[in-house]
Amino acid sequence: MNKSLVICPVYNEASTLAAFYNAIRSFYKGDILFIDDGSKDGSFPIIQGIEDKRKKFIRLSSRKGYGSVLLMGFRFALRGEYEKVVTIDTDLQHNPLHLPVFMEKLEYYRVVSGSRYLRANPKDIAENVPPERLIINRQVSKLISILFGFQSSDPFCGFRGYRRSFLEKVDLKEKSYGFALEVLLEIIRLDVSFFEIPVEVIYKDKNRQFLDGLEDPEKRFFYYLDIILKKYEVLRSKKEESFNCQPSS
Repeated sequence: MNKSLVICPVYNEASTLAAFYNAIRSFYKGDILFIDDGSKDGSFPIIQGIEDKRKKFIRLSSRKGYGSVLLMGFRFALRGEYEKVVTIDTDLQHNPLHLPVFMEKLEYYRVVSGSRYLRANPKDIAENVPPERLIINRQVSKLISILFGFQSSDPFCGFRGYRRSFLEKVDLKEKSYGFALEVLLEIIRLDVSFFEIPVEVIYKDKNRQFLDGLEDPEKRFFYYLDIILKKYEVLRSKKEESFNCQPSS
């Protein structure tokens, strides 16, 4: 059976959860998994109060981080034998309107990703994207293109869809903000089919503070750079091993 699951990480989203749920149910009728990452604002009682037999939930007693939450969701999906899995934020920065397109494209691609920059209006980008985040996004996209020959216009977008066959093979270690980037690098490592879908440029909180000492954009860039270079070394070593194993003439 071609089951689908939408994973919804939650951290202090009490103000948007009801609107998010109503929006998602307008476009998607399958199973939903809410994972509350130790919210302190009353998010969990709202999740509990949603009357929906296709709603699943996990509550964490303390904050584990975005990457940890999604890894937990992936494990849940694999145990539940879901064939299609989509991750979407619950703060309304990701528009559930696109979910039917994600599900349709997952018939043909192993990974489908939203992109806020693909065919986006330059004015929308200038008005909505914090400048330092736009700079980092462009730097990282360019670096990935140079090192791997892979094109992605939005390496940090968390609005993504996956086939089960991809999730069964990924090797993910990042627990924090670099998780989406590491997933993209796994797409490259595993050489799977990939497709980008244009989505709206929405930043609800342009002044959001990063945790883990990553408030400074320069430190954040080097954190991402370290993730990229580690994966590059893995791929380079793999290529060298493959070359050395070839029989000599």
